[in-house]
Amino acid sequence: MKLLTPLTRSIRTMVLSDFQLYSQMVHIWQTSLTRSPQYLEFYQKILADDELKRARRFKFERDQQAFMIARGTLRMILSHYLNLSAKQIQFKYSSNGKPSLDQAPLPLNFNLSHAHGKAIYAIALEENIGIDIEYIREIEVISLAKRFFCDSEYQWLNSLNSEAQYAAFFRLWTCKEAYLKATGEGLVGLQDIEIFTPLDSYPRILKISQDLELAKNWTMQTIETAENYLATLAIKGINYQFKYRQWTEEKEIEYNIMAKDR
Repeated sequence: MKLLTPLTRSIRTMVLSDFQLYSQMVHIWQTSLTRSPQYLEFYQKILADDELKRARRFKFERDQQAFMIARGTLRMILSHYLNLSAKQIQFKYSSNGKPSLDQAPLPLNFNLSHAHGKAIYAIALEENIGIDIEYIREIEVISLAKRFFCDSEYQWLNSLNSEAQYAAFFRLWTCKEAYLKATGEGLVGLQDIEIFTPLDSYPRILKISQDLELAKNWTMQTIETAENYLATLAIKGINYQFKYRQWTEEKEIEYNIMAKDR
């Protein structure tokens, strides 16, 4: 058994509370995908071969780096919950590509999303969970809503002024994407999920493929992120407590110190 150094014991005490996860609790981590150059080599060392291959498929170097940082950060965050090194963590994938833990010591479920230099992660025990983040930008809101949303959502968007339409559109979009990512099955489309999303309150699912009862057993949570970003989480079940965390380069330094004693 390896003895912990005084520095490691001190750091472990400080960070332990960040990773105490209980039933009916969701941890939400956010991070920037900008890192100092010296960190990139470290990410390459902790990623699996299939993750490195996926990174190399991106055409632009910035996108390759963003993918490696997003997946490397996921591994480091999960390593604290599982008491494993980041490299030891194994993933398996559904037929639609949703990652989950393979042979993990805890029944953790997680999901991640990244957009325009920001990444967000949701972690819970046992229940299916999905999360989506989008960068709010000018797009053809009405034509996209008519194509992908149900009629009531389209009519609601069309009733808003042009300035409010962008945020409302991405609010609906992240809700639907988060639900589809949570199920991981892809059995329904965006139009099959009807969302009620008042701008001054939390969204909720009204019906899923015309099933009102199924919709009642899901929780949706909008998440405060950086300016011009919108994120939403979907998790099966109700009455959850949400805890918000930031992953920084300082936490990566802490991780590296603790990892030496694992």
